[in-house]
Formats: sequence, C-alpha cells, structure tokens
Amino acid sequence: MFRDVEFMTAREKELVLKNWRNFLKNGLLKQHFTKRLYEHLHLHCGYIANFNIQGFYSTYFEAGQDTERFFEHFCNYTAADCRANGDYGDVNTAMRQVYEEFKAEILSKAQVDITHSLDVLEACVKRSREDEKFARQFLSKVRI
Repeated sequence: MFRDVEFMTAREKELVLKNWRNFLKNGLLKQHFTKRLYEHLHLHCGYIANFNIQGFYSTYFEAGQDTERFFEHFCNYTAADCRANGDYGDVNTAMRQVYEEFKAEILSKAQVDITHSLDVLEACVKRSREDEKFARQFLSKVRI
C-alpha cells in the first residue's frame, strides 16, 4: 500500500496511519496522540513543531476553533503534497480518507467546544457588568 522513501519506510507509514485512526476514533484524546503521529505531522504535513508534543497538542486540539483550523490546514496541505507526488502523498492520502470517516464527529465536537466557550464568555461579560473587580480581572485575561 505504501512505498519506502528516504526518510520513512512503508512500515513506518503504516504505523502512522494506525496511530492516526486510533487518535481520531478516540475523539482526539491526548493519550492517543503519539510521538510517531506528532513527528509525521510536523515533519511532513506543514505544521511547526510548537516546541514539543504537548505544545503541539494544546495548540490544535484543546479548543474547537483550533481543531477546525488544524484539519483545514491538514486537508489543504496534504492534498497539495499529493498533487505534487510528494514522498508522503500515499500516507497523507490515506490519513485524509480516515479523517473523512470521522469528520462529522470531529466537527460536531469542535462546534460544541466553541458554543461552550461562547457561553462562558457571555457569563463572564454579564458578571463583569455587575462586578467591577471581576471585570478588571476578566479584561486583564482577555486582553482586547
């Protein structure tokens, strides 16, 4: 299914795909985000490393809008890589196909996260209008 390339064997590509499927199937939980998956994403899918695996995970998978941004970039970048017959086009195509299987669930969860964040912001704004001390603390964290 996959071909060996200079920096990745066909077997390594199979393992990346297996880790990807497991990560998506389990709802993007941190304990399923492997070092192998992290390395592939930042080395072969156009992401920056975000210092380490923890930074990468928190940048893209802890807030719904960031998760949406991650998958939009992933699909666009890997599609372009495949059109250019890149070394990782085979595994990235397979990863996009797996993403399509879980896309509705992932985007639904992202929307729930976004809605929850907006609800928290609304509650904070309401409380800020009634509590000047809270308002100052809240605004110092929001920085608008």
